[in-house]
Amino acid sequence: MLRRQLLTLLLLAAFTTATSVVTAATAAEAKVPRIVMLLWRGETPVEQGFKTYFHDHQRQAQFEEIDLQRDLSRLPAVLEQIRQNPPDLVYTWGTGVTLGTVGRWDENDPAKLHDIPVVFSMVSAPWKTGIAAPEGQQRANITGASHIAPLATQLKAMSVYMPVQRLGVVFTPTEPNSVSSVNDLEKATQAAGIQLLQAPVPNLADGTPDPASIPSLVAKLAEQGANVIYIGPDNFVGTYRQQLTSAALAHGIPCFTGTELEIRDGDAMFGLVSRYDLVGRLAASKAEKILFEGQSAANIPIETLNRFSYLIKMPVARRLQLYPPVLLLDYAEVLQ
Repeated sequence: MLRRQLLTLLLLAAFTTATSVVTAATAAEAKVPRIVMLLWRGETPVEQGFKTYFHDHQRQAQFEEIDLQRDLSRLPAVLEQIRQNPPDLVYTWGTGVTLGTVGRWDENDPAKLHDIPVVFSMVSAPWKTGIAAPEGQQRANITGASHIAPLATQLKAMSVYMPVQRLGVVFTPTEPNSVSSVNDLEKATQAAGIQLLQAPVPNLADGTPDPASIPSLVAKLAEQGANVIYIGPDNFVGTYRQQLTSAALAHGIPCFTGTELEIRDGDAMFGLVSRYDLVGRLAASKAEKILFEGQSAANIPIETLNRFSYLIKMPVARRLQLYPPVLLLDYAEVLQ
């Protein structure tokens, strides 16, 4: 009888221990990772694509969005809050926010994030702006998704639609991504035999770009004979896209864009773009590897989508009487 009671007690103890182990393991598996999303202008289709990827792959995560409201001066206080309550991963939108969060690869600024994994999206030139380490070097906590098609490919996409001898560009000299893009555009246009007409946005007295200068800059490009105005990765120009595209329309000049926003929510006539939701999904696939597969960000390559969409905004084409070639309609997405 005593032996039976002892055996029962031992079995109960073993069961209780096993149950405790299973419960602890289940609790560990059930831990939902926390992602802080640092946004430049609120949620966009990029973030919607990011979250949809998690949903479609049945990956649970807690998303905390922080909208910087186009003001990078808010970022240091936000980063201090992040350091005090570290999430499992930080997501950043755009070159300015990403540089402000992680700094350049060759800096060691203690105010930036160095120990928390960071996945960026919508960074047009991660290597040229110093976000990504050059070949042979490595950043331990950073990976992400870029979104701009090669400039030579964009120029070919323009020429499929119409001949371009003089290409105008309005850009913001205080934005590293924009300056890098224009430098590359200058090389690409020279190689293609196209004259590049540059119109840098001047600053106001407080050092910020002047939105009121946009119509006069477009007028200057029109006087110089620009056939097309190119809109590249530029946060300021993206914010004032309607002023730019409307001014171009007034002068009878079409705008070509390398980003989706200016054609879907502006009056750019055509463009070769990465779909914003797909950029978000690509970034999310990298976050998944970090959060659920235990991979280091340093071992996850920074990538650009290998598929681009050719968009044509037909109401603008009709207004300018610049109708697309019939063959182009076989693969372009026409927006009405």
